[in-house]
Amino acid sequence: MFGRFIAVIAAALFLSANVQAAEPSMGKAALLVTVGTYKVTAIDHKSRKVTLQDEEGNSESFVIGKEARNLDQVNVGDIVTVKAAEGIAVELVPAAGSITGIVERTGVSRSDKGQKPHAAVYRHVELIGQVKALDKKKREVTIRGKDATITVPVADDVDLDKVNVGDTVRIDILEAVSITVDAPK
Repeated sequence: MFGRFIAVIAAALFLSANVQAAEPSMGKAALLVTVGTYKVTAIDHKSRKVTLQDEEGNSESFVIGKEARNLDQVNVGDIVTVKAAEGIAVELVPAAGSITGIVERTGVSRSDKGQKPHAAVYRHVELIGQVKALDKKKREVTIRGKDATITVPVADDVDLDKVNVGDTVRIDILEAVSITVDAPK
């Protein structure tokens, strides 16, 4: 898991975009949240090489791109917190017609120049597809879209009695990652 978070850190902390975007308003979701905390154990501002250590003592180093405008605010001992969340099947609503497809929206925000690095990235996906299977006991629905078939959990506030195999429905999936660098307390 450490390597996955490092890749997320490298991608999200150092995005060149500075878009302030509001996250979509969503209902209740089957939510999975993962949190990782890392300590900056070495940093070479000239070469832009940063070494992070996880709570088990594993370390990994990587070079940060020049588009990272706040790397000079990061110091040895700083704490990097990564939060990843995925909300699945937030809504399961009937969709008109039989057209299947995907609509994606993304948003990015990051700290202002001169502040400790902070970045947040979200992706909201609307999938329209046909219900191929429905397990009311497990609260799972299998949806066939244009290019794939997926099985997703359904939040407990969705009335599955209103959904039938063969229905065309829309589901929403929300993924978000935030990364914050703070001085040690």
